[in-house]
Amino acid sequence: MLYRADMVLPMSTPPVPCGAVRVEGSHVLAVGPAAELTPQPGEEIVELGASTLLPGLINAHCHLDYTRFRGALESRHGFTEWIKNINGLRRSFTSQDYIEAIAEGFEMLAENGTTTVANIESFPELLPQLPVPPLRTWWFLELIDVRARLDEGETLMGALSFFEKHPEWLGGFGLSPHAPYTASVDLYRLARTCGEKYGMLSTTHIAESVEEHEMFSHARGPLFEFLGGMGRDNSDCGHGSALSHLVEHGVIGGNCLIAHLNYLQDYDYDLVAQTGASVVHCPKCHTYFGHAPFPLKTLREHGVNICLGTDSLASNTSLDMRAEMREVVQFHPVTDREAVEMSTLNSARALGQAGKLGQISPGSVADLVAFPDDVEVPVAPNPYHRVVYSYGKPNLLLVNGQAPG
Repeated sequence: MLYRADMVLPMSTPPVPCGAVRVEGSHVLAVGPAAELTPQPGEEIVELGASTLLPGLINAHCHLDYTRFRGALESRHGFTEWIKNINGLRRSFTSQDYIEAIAEGFEMLAENGTTTVANIESFPELLPQLPVPPLRTWWFLELIDVRARLDEGETLMGALSFFEKHPEWLGGFGLSPHAPYTASVDLYRLARTCGEKYGMLSTTHIAESVEEHEMFSHARGPLFEFLGGMGRDNSDCGHGSALSHLVEHGVIGGNCLIAHLNYLQDYDYDLVAQTGASVVHCPKCHTYFGHAPFPLKTLREHGVNICLGTDSLASNTSLDMRAEMREVVQFHPVTDREAVEMSTLNSARALGQAGKLGQISPGSVADLVAFPDDVEVPVAPNPYHRVVYSYGKPNLLLVNGQAPG
């Protein structure tokens, strides 16, 4: 199959005007100028015309369970109140509600050009009830033990057994200790140990809010009081940042995707760089909560790999990665190309899929998206600009070489 477009963005190599991509089965065979990739006898040709063809977008942090929460919560009363409200809302939904919400979330992702998602699954018991996911998905099983100890072995063995029996599910799975205020060091240690033993990834929320920062750095604030009232042992607070609390226990490694990191101490930048972990910034969620400016520039100066994600519709209005790109370009000295890289190359690296996902090259997986040129976007010599500022649905979406069904 030969796909031709007015512009091809391989990401790992320069843009190709009037380009073509040859796909065989689930992989890319070749990419280059259409004039050089002449059709083979009997080869089907797909003319995409005035479109930009690039690797499928990767959403590096999402909660599909909460797709139906859009507009149901507000943030003006602070992060702790938001947590209380979302916990109440969670209890009002049935298992079927969540199953339908996940399906709706996949549809929203696909119609905005995402082919891979790192999804935190708060209800692992739903997995056997789900159909084969239409997109490439890393399922991160959420771990929380702020109240009761979790049967860690049972949870892990159940997950391993499930995914071993479902090889048709594209992607993978990992563990997600929720956050340092809800998950013990033991859970973080479990995630890192499993990563080393089974090659699993992990993800977690760290330093998301000023209230979490106050809790760990100063042993005070609404979150500190709320969790203490629930019975949390807060003796780990008041000794340093949330990040340093975990790093000093050696539980954050290079296989970890850290969501947020909005509030850091000066010493945290070297710490996160030393771990080799990737950081996922969720720009529209950041704006929703009115957080202090995200330290993107400083993190990049320390060599940290930065990805983009949408978070959930409990704190966002869409699951459109292009909207996240526009937001990061608006608030940071980031080029259009860099914004697209954060949703392709950088996220692939974070997922351990460099060279396979997030780029179009011989041997890469044929996860592709084409966005039609938007007539409302001024013609610019920068082809990445037309991706960031496109709004229409894709006129091509391939996952593993096929249209998702």
